[in-house]
Amino acid sequence: MHSALWIIPVGILVLSFAKTWSPRETINLTVWFIVAYMIGLAVVFAAEELGYGFLSTSPTGFGGVAAMLVGFGAMLVRYRRWQEEKRLKAAAKAAEQQRRAVAAAAAGQPIRGERSLVTDAFRFAGQMQRARKNARRQS
Repeated sequence: MHSALWIIPVGILVLSFAKTWSPRETINLTVWFIVAYMIGLAVVFAAEELGYGFLSTSPTGFGGVAAMLVGFGAMLVRYRRWQEEKRLKAAAKAAEQQRRAVAAAAAGQPIRGERSLVTDAFRFAGQMQRARKNARRQS
């Protein structure tokens, strides 16, 4: 049974990815879980060595379950922090877009979204087509 303990980090990795869909945050959540899990196991082991044998030191026993709960708690803390960071970044991005739109309106420029190479290429092609049509009409 102890030889199948490798499934814990793999399961946490899959659970993290299913929850966030972000490779970076998946790794963060997995690391947070594993570190907290190991700390939980170390606390249970230290309590056993000090003579307080209230939980089994086996990773597949009640000590392992307690350590997993500690790991899931740490994972929940990190997940909530990530959600807050994501919310703050979205609010900052919206505020920046609003600031740019106000600045563009004050300068008399048309308000548009983020510029990109593809958008600019299509805009240029449209300008060229209008210029050709106007040149044909004038001749």
